[in-house]
Amino acid sequence: MFVLTKQNKISVIKRDGRIEEYSPLKIKRTITKAGIDSKTATKIIEELEERLYDGITTDEILSIVLDLLGKHKGFSGKIYDLKGSLYKLGPAGYEFEKFVARLLEEHGYKTSTNQMVRGKCVEHEIDIIAEKDGTRYLVECKFHNIPIYTGLKEVMYTYARFLDIDEFDGVWLFTNTKFSDEAKKYGKCRGVKLTGWNYPKREGIEFLLTSKNLYPITLLDVNKHVLDTLVMSGIIFCKDAMNAGIDGLKKAGLSNRDAKRVFHMAREVLAELNNKY
Repeated sequence: MFVLTKQNKISVIKRDGRIEEYSPLKIKRTITKAGIDSKTATKIIEELEERLYDGITTDEILSIVLDLLGKHKGFSGKIYDLKGSLYKLGPAGYEFEKFVARLLEEHGYKTSTNQMVRGKCVEHEIDIIAEKDGTRYLVECKFHNIPIYTGLKEVMYTYARFLDIDEFDGVWLFTNTKFSDEAKKYGKCRGVKLTGWNYPKREGIEFLLTSKNLYPITLLDVNKHVLDTLVMSGIIFCKDAMNAGIDGLKKAGLSNRDAKRVFHMAREVLAELNNKY
């Protein structure tokens, strides 16, 4: 096993260019969240560390880990990259809005998307209107196709829209990335409900997904055209593809070959999850 010392510490380059020190504990925590037992996770880390070098990127580490996951217990590694899979919902934000609306529906909300609402000063196009238990939310979605923070500006912009419209009880901002500390502080001060990656704790977007066994079709190995066709047809999660069946996927606009491939891949992911959890 590669032994890390003060003399050979490994620097890791993140997707946004920042540099951090390699942390085996961080890698192990992420692997075990994917359903791998602690003993197997330790073996994977030992093999990973034999291939590390100073200046390795997070994408390279991910690629190695996914490869190693595939060699242990037949785990395909798809669930490991849940966070990365959400970046495929771009580059425009419309796919992410459809995704968030369906996610909220799975948690008991009634939703409508892209509604024009007259404010005190101007008319606004609202990404999502969500209602549950008599509370009506103005929901804004901020999608990033790279791992950058959703910051103060986005939260202030969302709150300003809410102030201009009288008909909502609350305001909610969704993002697929993390929030900056300033954004969190302002949201808490102004009562803006924030949902992002790992925020709030045990209520973040990944928790809303995994707590309901909701796994996006972006986990599947499909091209952008197939992905866009599925999302625009309301097939957002792997379970949607299973429920639609091959005939339903063809009606959504897929070729017979793509429909069969999507159906079988979705079934594989869900079967894997049932074995893991």
